[in-house]
Amino acid sequence: MTANMSYSAMVKNELAGFDKDIGRHCLISSLYAFTQTSVQIIETCKQRHLILNTDNFILADRFFSLAEAAFGFKLEVSVRTNSKTNKKHYLLFLTGDNAERLLKAAGSSMILKQPCCKQAYIKSLFLNSASVSDPGKNYHLEFVFSQENVAAELIDVLEYFEIKSKLIVRKKNYVVYIKDGEKISQVFGLIGARKHLLDFENLRVFKTVSNEVNRKVNCETANMAKTAKAFVSFQEDIEYIEKTKGFAYLKGPLKEVAELKLEYPGATLKEIGELLNPPISKSGVNHRLRKISDIANKLRRELHD
Repeated sequence: MTANMSYSAMVKNELAGFDKDIGRHCLISSLYAFTQTSVQIIETCKQRHLILNTDNFILADRFFSLAEAAFGFKLEVSVRTNSKTNKKHYLLFLTGDNAERLLKAAGSSMILKQPCCKQAYIKSLFLNSASVSDPGKNYHLEFVFSQENVAAELIDVLEYFEIKSKLIVRKKNYVVYIKDGEKISQVFGLIGARKHLLDFENLRVFKTVSNEVNRKVNCETANMAKTAKAFVSFQEDIEYIEKTKGFAYLKGPLKEVAELKLEYPGATLKEIGELLNPPISKSGVNHRLRKISDIANKLRRELHD
């Protein structure tokens, strides 16, 4: 990861620049996302003005390019530099009839009707309002809005692409979030973050395989521990019978297994079975050992009674 740059910033950097082949309806859907989030609408002297106030060059450049490509507007731009941090701040203005034209188009009933427009809308919302965690740590994508209706609209648009999301309220903001790695990957595909989509999928597959391997190893370890515990228990049961009653207390087949278990304490069930004459299977040995355990437990109960 690039030093001092968050994972969110890296994804947004990939999306920087303007989509030259995008259709006008998609341009307007993208601008609609700006009017829903970062663009202020101010009324003075019965006129409305649009103002984008940001320190994010990607947002400023995108809004400028969208307005120019969709309507031929040349926005007024003011750039200020903080004397202490040397960080630039961008103010973009659209006033009068031009502002009205953009707002009228963005309020059209045709907004978000086509799949490509929905994708353009999600992309602009991602650039304006989203953050995504480093998938190496956890899967979490969220969009933060000040208005509930914007959050609800995004949920509907994501649902169109069969992407389930959830909504919570955090400090008076409405947060639409996704914690499913596959769905986050799908969002990356929709907004055109192809490089990070591939990296994300590779990491997701690696984590899935690693988790499956760990699950199997843990399962096998648990089974081995269970088997070892059973072997120790069988050994104790045989020794208890020998001490309290002697091997003569056991019937022939059980006595044979008990003697071999004491003589070869580290032998497996299969190995004990092969030492018998005639040989028997693992399940046969296990069956006899369990019978011996039942006898030992019965003797212990009688002793306590």
